[in-house]
Amino acid sequence: MATPHETADAPLTGIRPLLSDSSSRGIPPQTRELREARERVYNLYSAAIGACLSRSGTDPALAERARVLLEEEAMLPHLTPGRLSRLGDELPATIAELRAWPVRPPEGATPADPGRTVRGAELTALFDLALRDRLSGPEREHPRLLLFGGQPGSGKSTLQRLVLPVLPEGTVSYDGDDLLRLAPDYEWAMGEDDLAASHSLAVQVGGLHRLAMEHVRAGRVDVVCSHPLGRADWAAQWVEGFREAGYRVEAAFVATHASNSRFAIADRRLRSCRDQGFGRWITEDQHDRFYLGVPNTIEFLETHRLVDSLYVLSREGEVLYANHVGDGGRWRTEPFGRVALEAERGRRELWRQDDD
Repeated sequence: MATPHETADAPLTGIRPLLSDSSSRGIPPQTRELREARERVYNLYSAAIGACLSRSGTDPALAERARVLLEEEAMLPHLTPGRLSRLGDELPATIAELRAWPVRPPEGATPADPGRTVRGAELTALFDLALRDRLSGPEREHPRLLLFGGQPGSGKSTLQRLVLPVLPEGTVSYDGDDLLRLAPDYEWAMGEDDLAASHSLAVQVGGLHRLAMEHVRAGRVDVVCSHPLGRADWAAQWVEGFREAGYRVEAAFVATHASNSRFAIADRRLRSCRDQGFGRWITEDQHDRFYLGVPNTIEFLETHRLVDSLYVLSREGEVLYANHVGDGGRWRTEPFGRVALEAERGRRELWRQDDD
C-alpha cells in the first residue's frame, strides 16, 4: 500500500491514470441535446432539494424527502435519454407542490448576509444527509483523484458528469457547486437576489467542503472533483491534501476562450432561471481573475511535479495534451501544458454567412 507521504519524486509506478482507465479511454462524446436535457434535470432536482431543505426546519419529514431526491439526483450521469425526458416532465409538479408553502427569511437577514453559518452538529447532520453516502465507495489500495480545472463556464461540471459512468465502478464524484442548494436559506435568498446569494450561501455551507475532503481521503476511494484552480496556492492545497493521503493525482484543465466561458455563464443562469426561478452567478471580474490565473497554475504544477498526470482538454473533452510522471519522478515529455492551453484558447470559431 502507498505510504501517506509519497510525492511526485517517488511516483506510484504501475498505477494507471484514472482517466486512462475509463472504458472509453477518455471522455465520451455527448450531443448538445443530451447535455441540455441533463442540465435541465439537474436544475429541477436542485430546486426540489432546495425547497425541501429550506422548509425542513418546520417540517422534519422534508429532510427525508430531500435525502430521496439527492439519491435520485446522484444517478443523473447514468440516466438514459428516456428517463431524463420523463423526469423533465415530472419534477416541475414536485417543485410546485413543495413551494406551495412560502418560505420567508429570518428577521434581519438579507441575500447578501443570511445572518448565520452552518456549524457544529447542524453541519455534521447536513453532511450525513446529503454527502456521506454520495462520497462513499470501495476502499482502494492505490486511490486516484481526477481533478478538473478551468475558469468558470469552461465546462468542468459537464465533463465531470460525462466521464463518471465510464470510470471504474465505485468512483465517486464531488463538485463544490452542488453545495449551494444545501444551504438552509437557498430558496428565499436566491429568489430575492441570486447574485448576492451565490456568494453568501457558499459561505453559509462552506464547512461541508472540509468534511467532504476528509471523508473521501479517509475512505481512500477513487474520486473525480472540480475546481477553477485559478490560483497556484489553491491548486497546491488540493493536490497536497490528496498526495499526503496516498493518492495518485491527475489534473485535467479545460481550455476554451474567455468569450465562450463568459457566454456559458450567462446562458447557464438563463437556463437555471427558466427551471428554478433563479440562477447561480459569477461576475465578469471574478471570471477573468480565474481565467488569467489558470495558465500560471498549470505551469506551477508541472514545474514542481506536483501531479502524476496533467491533461489539457477541449471543451468537448478531447485530450489535447497529456503528460505523466514516469520512473525516476520525471515527466515523460517536456512540460508544455501551459502552451497547449493557451493554443486552444487562441482558437476562434470561424463563422461564414452560408453557415447560418
